[in-house]
Amino acid sequence: MSAGESYIKRIGDYVTFVASRRTDRRHRLLPITRVAVLSAANIVLATMVLIAFIDPIYLDALRSSDGDPQWLFQVITRLGQTDWILLTTGLVLVGLSIVSADRFQGYANVVWHRVFLHAYFLFTTVAFSGLLANFAKNAIGRARPRFTPESIDPSAWYASPFTHHFQFASFPSGHSTTAGALALALCLLFPRWRWFFIFAGVAIAISRPALGHHYPSDVLAGFAFGAFFTWVYARMFARRRLLFAFTSGGGLKLRGEGEGRKRSLGLAVNRRFLRKRRADH
Repeated sequence: MSAGESYIKRIGDYVTFVASRRTDRRHRLLPITRVAVLSAANIVLATMVLIAFIDPIYLDALRSSDGDPQWLFQVITRLGQTDWILLTTGLVLVGLSIVSADRFQGYANVVWHRVFLHAYFLFTTVAFSGLLANFAKNAIGRARPRFTPESIDPSAWYASPFTHHFQFASFPSGHSTTAGALALALCLLFPRWRWFFIFAGVAIAISRPALGHHYPSDVLAGFAFGAFFTWVYARMFARRRLLFAFTSGGGLKLRGEGEGRKRSLGLAVNRRFLRKRRADH
């Protein structure tokens, strides 16, 4: 068997393994609870309020402004681009696909699976949410603030559906979708750092209207959609008992093996090196 055939076989074996796992159907993918319904309703209402009242004010302020965007926002907004996220996680996936898990034993094997699943989850949640957001923005075709004709003032809503042009790709914001999806994904994977990830995600979202590329409503809709997609996607992983698990109340937590000793990626790495150091001495 050639190297290429062996590589394809390993990928096929992994897909088969995931598809054959026993599913956990104790909880719904979309739990209909008071909190979930109220959260969705509040986000929709807030988006409508922004479109009706805040976006026109923002557009008027943007037109009257003659200053250049601050360099800080230009730096921050680059963090919301999908290319660097997909490139780094994609390279990790390719590397781990070549250096397969069967080469490792013990905690090294655990680390391999943890890194692979982390990279796979981050890659796919950003890619899939971004694709859906791009389809939505092309279908809606809302004009970006700087390309909104002054003749429609005071309303800030001007759309040309299915134009497939940069000028008509404002709602929802793609950068904000990526920010919301990535922020929640990292919060789920590394809960101790959740406030930092939330702050970073919000900063990326805020940078879009600060640069004049999106309305405030575009940002809220994109961020909320990205976070919502990641939440549902993580629950799909929990259904397959991969990376995440359901709590007794239907929430999400990182999946642990045994009594949770291998739940943490950092703990697994530390244990591996501690055992190696002890063996050397």
